[in-house]
Amino acid sequence: MIENIEAEIESLRKLKKPYRELSYDQTCELVNLEISKLGEDCTGADLRGIDKKLGLPRGTSFEADGFSDYLTFEETGGD
Repeated sequence: MIENIEAEIESLRKLKKPYRELSYDQTCELVNLEISKLGEDCTGADLRGIDKKLGLPRGTSFEADGFSDYLTFEETGGD
């Protein structure tokens, strides 16, 4: 668990300065713009690339575009 916390802290330290003050919605806009450039064939590797390109913590693109919500919904079968 401490390793995860240290990894997250390191990710935040790497966050590019222009993006440190963005709101969640603004971050989602940036991520969705990058995803739209890739089209419908966007992969997990593409999402990791977007995180790196924008200097975002790992998994931000996955969360911001709603892929994580989709998978959670599909796994639980919830409404």
